[in-house]
Amino acid sequence: MFATILLIPITLILLPTLIVLRAVIAYLQDPKDFRKYAAQNPLSAFTKLGYCWELGRKHSTIHSRRLYLDHLTSGAKVIRLGPNWLSFGRARATRDIYGFTSTAKKSAIYDQLSGGGGAHLANISDKGLHKFRRSMVAHYYAPKHQRHWEESWVLDSCADFMKAIDARCTAPLKPYEQKPDPGDLTLDLVHWGYTYACEAMIKVGMSKDLHLLDQGDNDIEIEDEDGTRRKVSIVQSLHCAGRAAANLIWDTKRFTRWVKLYSKVSKEYARNVRGGGDWHAAMTKLVLERIERHRKGEMLDDLFMPWMEGKEGDEPDISTRDRIAEIEQMVGAAIDAPGGSVATTIYNLVKDPRTFQKLRAELDAGLPPHRGVATWQHIKSMPYLKACIDEAMRLHPPVATDLIRRTPAEGMVVDGVAVPGNTDISISAYTSHRDPDVFPDPERWYPDRWTDNRGTDLMKDMLASWIPFSAGYRTCMGRNVSIVIQACVIGTLVHNYDFALPSKEWELPFEEWFNLWPTQCPVKVWKREQFAQPQYAL
Repeated sequence: MFATILLIPITLILLPTLIVLRAVIAYLQDPKDFRKYAAQNPLSAFTKLGYCWELGRKHSTIHSRRLYLDHLTSGAKVIRLGPNWLSFGRARATRDIYGFTSTAKKSAIYDQLSGGGGAHLANISDKGLHKFRRSMVAHYYAPKHQRHWEESWVLDSCADFMKAIDARCTAPLKPYEQKPDPGDLTLDLVHWGYTYACEAMIKVGMSKDLHLLDQGDNDIEIEDEDGTRRKVSIVQSLHCAGRAAANLIWDTKRFTRWVKLYSKVSKEYARNVRGGGDWHAAMTKLVLERIERHRKGEMLDDLFMPWMEGKEGDEPDISTRDRIAEIEQMVGAAIDAPGGSVATTIYNLVKDPRTFQKLRAELDAGLPPHRGVATWQHIKSMPYLKACIDEAMRLHPPVATDLIRRTPAEGMVVDGVAVPGNTDISISAYTSHRDPDVFPDPERWYPDRWTDNRGTDLMKDMLASWIPFSAGYRTCMGRNVSIVIQACVIGTLVHNYDFALPSKEWELPFEEWFNLWPTQCPVKVWKREQFAQPQYAL
């Protein structure tokens, strides 16, 4: 016992000392001539722990914005985030790093993630395996399947969302009222957006209705190893997992060691690790239930089906652990992307009444003249709705941080910079989306940029620089699923309800680790006068 107690302070002193010593020697040798680049902070030139510190330290500004501002204010095309990691600051680097013609590959961080919890489409670095996995599921993401699950599951969840909102509606805001009564801020768009996306994706992914919108939360019951049953929040446990991994994963070689050590010295970090375990337990429970249903003969037309049965009726070559990993990635991405988009899109629309009314006019012209859910068949060709969603994801990309790629052995050129081989490179979506040469007046909420520039060279540059779902061969497989889930509910909300923020000056708060999360968006909500009747027609 005494030896164990003594070992902790020795480790705390000795391990960092050895790491620092090796880092200083590498810095002085400077084999790739990287000292010429400005470092993000004094640690960045020596160790990736500098990036871990940037991510984990308490700050009023999210770290992707701080990095963007570093590029902007210094005018630096390249900033050094680690001893062997360069971050680029202009949107033109996006195509070089992530585009179809890029020779870069995923970095070692993805192998660490897949080794710890299973391989899935987002973390597989081997191109052959990634291509095989994509081929397994591609036909299930085709439009013929989309129509089925959109009508069966997404619209059902939209209707349930309307019922939950109706229960929280208040009297309309009077024309002379500058801001709502605090007691009327009855709807948190962040909570309900995440809950809606969670419910819809679990239906689409595993044919399972957890009735989250009916019960008003996103809790699920799990069972501990000792048999204790308890409820945990799916969303909060997902975010715990994100915090625990993102805090330290960047120092990839020593990640496991840091997790064990940091869990001993930080109660907050240990809580996030336990919460991450709850997330894994919840998804494991759902996957095992889905597997059992298949084995009992249920042939379910959902996105899990290709992990159970191949095109020829045979069982595909994928382990149960990887099936769980695929669902964790699928559900997690759906919560953070379309779920977060509900809050960010409505928030920006309410802040700018001109765009709210312009979108409402488009919806009123294309939807049936009664209260009800906005179906994909009605809204899929509405350009301004798509523009509003694209603009919200430009300003607040769900994955805002730098996605690391590794240059090939022979090196490559990124935005005119010759980068040596086996170097980590990246540009954050947050930075790419704010390049003024591509997105004029980049801090402005302006959905019209996506409609006014159609067919122009600027639009081509905008599309190439807009990477909330990554780009190239590694673009998110569920991109279209995400768009349908968020478009249907955003169209439904704008068509049927009016909203007021706490005040005209109120700003949406965010938290960022791997992903960018709005943390709360309390609003006053009331039914449109002509749609006041309790009807949920599709």
